[in-house]
Amino acid sequence: MSENNTPNPSGLSLKVKYTFLFSSWVFLSAFSFYLGMSLMGTEAAKPNAKLTKEAPLVSPNGLVPQKENILPKLEEKTADLESSPGQNLPTESPQENQGSITANPESLEVLENLPVEGKGKFKASAWSTDWSAMQKTVHLYNEIHPFIYTMKGGLSNTGELISSWSSTARKERVEELRRLNPNVKVIPTIFRWENPKEKIQENIGMGGRNDIRDKHIQIILNEILTYNYDGIDIDYEGMTCDKKEKFEEFFALLAKEVHNKGKLISVAVHPKTPSDKKKEMQCKGLAKPIQMDFRENWRGPTTHDYEFLAKHADRVKIMAYELHPRKYHNPGPGPQAPNVWLKDIITYAKKRVPTHKLFMAIPTYGYDWALNCKASAKAVYHSDAQRIRAGVHKKHQPTDINDIIAKENKVASWRNLSKFSDIHKNRAYEDPTLWYTSGGCDRVAFFMNRRAFEEKMNLLRQYDLGGFSFWQLVTDNDPEINDYLSLLVQGKVPAVKKITDDELKKEAFEKQKAADALSQSKALEGKPLEAKLNNIPPEGKSKEE
Repeated sequence: MSENNTPNPSGLSLKVKYTFLFSSWVFLSAFSFYLGMSLMGTEAAKPNAKLTKEAPLVSPNGLVPQKENILPKLEEKTADLESSPGQNLPTESPQENQGSITANPESLEVLENLPVEGKGKFKASAWSTDWSAMQKTVHLYNEIHPFIYTMKGGLSNTGELISSWSSTARKERVEELRRLNPNVKVIPTIFRWENPKEKIQENIGMGGRNDIRDKHIQIILNEILTYNYDGIDIDYEGMTCDKKEKFEEFFALLAKEVHNKGKLISVAVHPKTPSDKKKEMQCKGLAKPIQMDFRENWRGPTTHDYEFLAKHADRVKIMAYELHPRKYHNPGPGPQAPNVWLKDIITYAKKRVPTHKLFMAIPTYGYDWALNCKASAKAVYHSDAQRIRAGVHKKHQPTDINDIIAKENKVASWRNLSKFSDIHKNRAYEDPTLWYTSGGCDRVAFFMNRRAFEEKMNLLRQYDLGGFSFWQLVTDNDPEINDYLSLLVQGKVPAVKKITDDELKKEAFEKQKAADALSQSKALEGKPLEAKLNNIPPEGKSKEE
């Protein structure tokens, strides 16, 4: 029997039925598409809507990341940066982080003044625990390092991380920063400073625990990919010399994995200055002796090999601060990162790190020192400087300590400074100082302002470095520095004359010649050589034992 002779109970032909079914399908598809687009448009129109909590993220090892707040641990690193009451770094709990994220109006108004990107551009970056400061000033930076991660475990490691931002906050805040500055790179920091209660051990493969090292690397990668970071910043400080080779193995492996994902890796390193006396340092547990071609002989710098790390890192960020740590009686009052010291650090680093990868980390703070009484030094930020300036004081900028000592009639009682006067000989610091009296005690406060910051930036630009980093970005930084930064990141500051390699060699030769002459002069006088600063570990973004 043919198809045309088949009975049709409905009275409709097959052609008509198929046409009706096809038309219905097209209509329903179009209607579904319309509903989906409408819903998407509704959500897009509400960028500031309150975001809901999420279920905990499960890491590759099947463990739920810890919810405990690590800000107290991170703040141990910044304990020496605490200033007057009411100015401590902010602390948050994961629960507080779950709230709505609202754009900062001031930041939204300056979107046309975003940083200029591109090869050869001098880049601005900053570490920060201050979310409010990040929101307000992210438009001034090419890179932001939220200081939010540390290692789980103290004397032993498990490979796991702890974050001071909850899972929800990590996602929301990264999105918020990029919305405020689409050009910014968000590269969070993982920090650990070795001390009697916290070690960097199995996470870098010590004790033969490559399994924990590999787990640590996978967890780092999971964090980068889950929260869409642009990379990761490794800040493993104060390690004993026996960890040098294992740290290098760990870093090379991590860098390879990070680069395979198309992400960046940054490393924070201790400052080093060149030594005219080269020697080998034997360290138990190492296959090769450490080449000591730098003057700093304490444990931290020995594990950070600039040349090796630069081969694998996209950024090498030298923590150039704490030349005069507040918790040490020697060498007493002084600036944290004067240009005369930065030049030495740059001279050493430029021979080992490509300049486009080399960043100098600059402090946003100073210290307030007692000159003739027993009192602890205090951190000084913008509001502290303003408070001191509101009273009776003398301001010096540049600061020539020897000249001040020669002219002040109270100097005989300044025992906390006068005994270190030789350290400051023939040096005039671009850093400003305030000299005043409080509670019957004479004091001097070194601090950071725009003029000092601008001179430091000019120096870094003269040496053609990749950029600078702030330790750290806080709400109480001098607002005039932000004015300068706005011009700097847009390439609107006056050009500087670059220092050539020949000029660098000539400068190094003249410096060595002067040092030899000083050494001979001291020997003839039968006096001890100038006190060395280089065996003193930094504090600032570090917590000493």
